[in-house]
Amino acid sequence: MAFDLTVAAAVGVGCTLEVWAPGAFGSTHMTGPRAAVFVSYAVAVVALAVRRRFPLSSTIVIAAALSLEWLVFGAPEGFGVFATLLIAGYTVAAYEDRLRALGGLAALLATAVIWCVRDPVPANLREHVSTAVWLSPVVIGWLFGAYLRTRRLYVRALRERADRAEREREERTHAAVASERSRIARELHDILAHNVSVMVVQAEAADEMLERDMPDRARTPVWKIQETGRAALADMRRMLGILREADSGPALTPQPGIANLQLLLAQVRESGLPVELEVRGEPMPLPPGIDLSAYRIVQEALTNALKYAGPAHAYVVVHFAPGSLTLEIDDDGAGSSTAGNGGHGLVGMRERVAVFGGDVEAGPKRDGGFRVTARLPLEVDT
Repeated sequence: MAFDLTVAAAVGVGCTLEVWAPGAFGSTHMTGPRAAVFVSYAVAVVALAVRRRFPLSSTIVIAAALSLEWLVFGAPEGFGVFATLLIAGYTVAAYEDRLRALGGLAALLATAVIWCVRDPVPANLREHVSTAVWLSPVVIGWLFGAYLRTRRLYVRALRERADRAEREREERTHAAVASERSRIARELHDILAHNVSVMVVQAEAADEMLERDMPDRARTPVWKIQETGRAALADMRRMLGILREADSGPALTPQPGIANLQLLLAQVRESGLPVELEVRGEPMPLPPGIDLSAYRIVQEALTNALKYAGPAHAYVVVHFAPGSLTLEIDDDGAGSSTAGNGGHGLVGMRERVAVFGGDVEAGPKRDGGFRVTARLPLEVDT
């Protein structure tokens, strides 16, 4: 606003000198009462003071004020004509949308036509054309304003695009953090669910042996509880190490995979659940994510069998096929009506498999027991 007031004041001073000091700007032709010319210029200067707040309105006011005075008394020639129309043309093009800017240009061109007609100096068509060409900077000002508006909108669009890209990057970062937290939560669930279940089963066995006055035999499950607890703590430390800074945390141990199934099954057998493993097809190296997910799915299914199947046998089938890996874990125990209907275990299995575009089926078998079947495609970008 201060800048607009300064511009208006400068134009006002120039118009005043033109009216009351003839020849100040080379203008020697003044028609009509000087007071009338001064009033029309004053209205135009006031409109210039608010030109950016009301671009089209101020342009129309300027055109109307000058045109009215010119139609009644004739057109003067000099600084006031040139400056007011030039600034108005630039402003309406720079700060209005294209349609309204064209309306302002039409008003200015109509004013220019009136000026040419009412100018007392030209005496023939050639001089009228020369006078019209003299007003061409008004059109040039309008074009310059339109260019600046287009450039300003383009820069604004670039900034908005950059801001949007930054927001999307932050959203992707937050989503990645949430995904990593979810993955760690699944890992912690699988670690705790399996190891704590084994410890509970061993503790029950030890308690039963103590009730039967068999303290020597009770030591074995107690030792197993100790080993399982140490293993759980080691896994917990490894998982928590993922959350530390890479330069300050300890070296992380490798994640388990299909190659570690024999150790897992040995632990399950020692916990009281006989389990057999069958590998079909030609074993092949697996992507790290699928390898870990396959191990955790087998671990979770056997953990559920330990908790719910009761006296039973379990069977694990790992089937390697071109482009896919199928895991089948079933037992012939009593099962549980809630074993496959909820809990974080089955949800975690489905989440793991869904990441790679696979699927999981889980439910009781017709002849008794429970079965989990997971299919993992191998032709994915992991």
